[in-house]
Formats: sequence, structure tokens, C-alpha cells
Amino acid sequence: MIPVQGLEGARVAVLGLGRSGLSAARALQAGGAKVSCWDDDPAARARAEGEGFACVDLNSPGALDKITRLIVSPGIPHLYPAPNPVVAAA
Repeated sequence: MIPVQGLEGARVAVLGLGRSGLSAARALQAGGAKVSCWDDDPAARARAEGEGFACVDLNSPGALDKITRLIVSPGIPHLYPAPNPVVAAA
């Protein structure tokens, strides 16, 4: 894994915790980012929490207020057929 550079201390949210999303979360954390994660699937959240990631429901009011970056996994719709509600809120 290559740690993400340039985001040390940044508050980054990762939406979608499949292979790509969890890998992104790991790389961000290794680079010093403060990572919050979310996936609608409880099993995916449990895997992330098992690795020490904080899972925060990004759909809840105010969840994105202090987030400076949103990483959206490839399987999450950002435009078609309709944006994911978290993407629309960001």
C-alpha cells in the first residue's frame, strides 16, 4: 500500500467499504488523515471497525460539516441514475 501524501490531519470520509473503499481508507490513514467511513452494509462497517476505523453515518445531519474531502468508491452512484444522498449533500 502507498500512503496518501498531502492530507496529514485532514478529515476525510470514505463512502463505500468494498475492496476499493477499504483500501483507500487504509492508505489515507497511513498518510495521517483522520478517516471516517460509511457503508450501508452492516458487514462492511463491521470489517472497517475491526480494523480500527470510525464508521459514521454520513447520511445523518451535520455528518459532513467538518469533512474536507469525500472519497466515493466506484460502486457508489454519483450521477446516474441519481446521486447517492451523501454525494448530493457534499
